[in-house]
Amino acid sequence: MSLRTSLRKLRRKLTGYTPLVEVSISRENLLHNFRTYKKRYPHLAFAPVLKSNAYGHDIGTVARLLDREGVAFFMVDSYYEALRLQKAGVRSQVVVMGYVRPEDIARSSLREVDFGITDLEQLQELCKIVRHRVRIHLKIDTGMHRQGIPLELLSLAEDLIKGQPHLELVGIASHFADADGEDETFTQKQIEAWTTAAKELMYAFPSIEYRHIAATKGVRFGSETNTNVARLGIGLYGFDTSPAQGAPLRPVMELRTLISTIRELPAGESVGYNATFTAETPMKIATVPVGYYEGIDRRLSNKGAMLVEGVVCPIVGRVSMNMTCIDVSAVPDVEQGDDVVAISREPSHPNSVSNITRTVSGGGYCETEYVILTHLAPHLERVVE
Repeated sequence: MSLRTSLRKLRRKLTGYTPLVEVSISRENLLHNFRTYKKRYPHLAFAPVLKSNAYGHDIGTVARLLDREGVAFFMVDSYYEALRLQKAGVRSQVVVMGYVRPEDIARSSLREVDFGITDLEQLQELCKIVRHRVRIHLKIDTGMHRQGIPLELLSLAEDLIKGQPHLELVGIASHFADADGEDETFTQKQIEAWTTAAKELMYAFPSIEYRHIAATKGVRFGSETNTNVARLGIGLYGFDTSPAQGAPLRPVMELRTLISTIRELPAGESVGYNATFTAETPMKIATVPVGYYEGIDRRLSNKGAMLVEGVVCPIVGRVSMNMTCIDVSAVPDVEQGDDVVAISREPSHPNSVSNITRTVSGGGYCETEYVILTHLAPHLERVVE
């Protein structure tokens, strides 16, 4: 019996209940990743990106771990996420860079929260109704064409902000569309557009504190962009997606569960929906209480693997909504209640996030770590270790 199994049983004895599934968050790895970027790019401050439940790691958990690390601000996508951070007791500044209704910005009572302005219509409406001081970051469209003020409308945005005394422009932002591409042509065009816009805005608004265009993939362009902040997303959680891939990062998350059932599967018998797997020889099959609802990608059916006592156990049959079957024939003395690592934080393991993306990619489609991480169910207990 492993130490973790013993601790789980002790916890159950003391509390009366222990979840069958937990998401382990490594405090050491999270802080290592954040400090690695700060050390490599000392000319930049960093804004941890906590949108989408901190890429599946849990927004409140990650924020509390980083709140005293000297962040520029926490970046989220929605008003709801900013509200969650306030409820979590976070002290650092928060910036909402996703779209928020103008009326919600105008009546917001959130403390230490700045709002991104993502298009001219939103700004126009906000200027009509705002009646108290609001700090804003103006997003500029430098070529991605999803959000932001087009360069040709920048002067109109300037006039609107200058004409509304309740608005304080404290940040300007944009976003690289192809910072992970090997051909830097598009990125250089964006940098040129950004440089022109930033120069104009910084001259017009001495109140600007933050200038940010780069996320993890584009941090390497920081010295070319006259920025003072980088938004740290996927890199914070242990994945360097830039072409250089030079940062020594450590994955932060691990998904753990246990064996709920063990059964002998005779040769010729199948397991799971649609009988997609049939045993060629007698096998020992274990069921674990995680499926695609918890975050085990259904494309791992008959392709993926999990770890039991360090032994690689292939997934057999379809991944179900809340259950997955694995072949534990090679695990010595396997028994009900044994620990299972469903998703590993060790990069070399076949069920690491990066290796899962490779397993489920194909047919011209390349999966990303972003998708695998953000599909972890938010209801699962996060345990900081």
